[in-house]
This record gives sequence, structure tokens and C-alpha cells, in this order.
Amino acid sequence: MNDIGRMLKEGRIARGLEITDIAKRTCICSRYLKAMEDGKFQIIPKVFDKGYLKIYANLLEIDTTSLLALYEQKKPVQPTTGPLSASGVRTAADLH
Repeated sequence: MNDIGRMLKEGRIARGLEITDIAKRTCICSRYLKAMEDGKFQIIPKVFDKGYLKIYANLLEIDTTSLLALYEQKKPVQPTTGPLSASGVRTAADLH
């Protein structure tokens, strides 16, 4: 993930922008922007990670297709929290 973070940081610096500038333009919390630059995507809620990455990359005019492909290739596999029902959906009965 450090490759992705390096690309983002270098793109931001090349444009003379600060993290606060990016936060204002994207409405993404500066904490999450810094996490992306540091390659610490686990800090970002999973539901937002790819969307935030795409928004940030678009702002910096970085090719989002290749960046997202690299992200998918490098992201850690998330462990499941338990078995699923036969249908593949976790139900209330699965929790007992």
C-alpha cells in the first residue's frame, strides 16, 4: 500500500497542495487523507476506502483504473467473523 500512498503524496506535493487543501476540495477528513498517503487503509472505514481513493486520485489527475487495480491487488484479505448460513447470508440464527 506504500506505493499507492507514495503516488498520492507525490501528486499532491507536485501540485503544491497541502492535506488541508485536499480535505477542503474533497470533503474527505484530513486524517483519512494522511492515512492513504501513509498506506494505512485499515484506518478508513471499509465502505469508503475505494471511493475515497478514487476521489483523491481524480483530484490529482492520477489514473484511477490502475490505482484501484493496484489497491485490489495489495489490500489484505479481511477474515470473516463466523460461518454463514447455507444461503451464504449471516442470519440471527447464526449468531446463537
